[in-house]
Amino acid sequence: MGRNRHNYFAAGAFMVAMAIVLGAFGAHGLEKKVTLKYLGTWKTATEYLMYNALGILAFAAYISNDKFNSPNEQPNLMLRLSVLSIFIGVFVFSTSLYIVSLNEIYSQTLKSFGRFAPIGGLFMTLGWVGIGLHFLTQKHSK
Repeated sequence: MGRNRHNYFAAGAFMVAMAIVLGAFGAHGLEKKVTLKYLGTWKTATEYLMYNALGILAFAAYISNDKFNSPNEQPNLMLRLSVLSIFIGVFVFSTSLYIVSLNEIYSQTLKSFGRFAPIGGLFMTLGWVGIGLHFLTQKHSK
């Protein structure tokens, strides 16, 4: 379990770093190249990336609990699928919005990537609902 825990911490940390870099790029690199509407879209993508990164770090802290420290214990399948759903969701959601944000620079056809954002949002939502259901249905030590 230790390796999985470290993988979740690493993924969350890299996601935070990406959100910082992409947020700075949006604020300083795009400010005179795209309209406020698309700067807002870029900001939304960055905020969702950061929120989910912090959630993944919280999840990593949760599975660091002694309950999962023995080699035979690991988060159940629903919990692992929920986290995977969050990773997929934030990737699809944020990436599609980042691409849409660049349409004024590169091509208006990039706006069509916006149709993927709701799919990413659905995956994120299902992932967080799955984690919520885990906490409602599983017994946890104090």
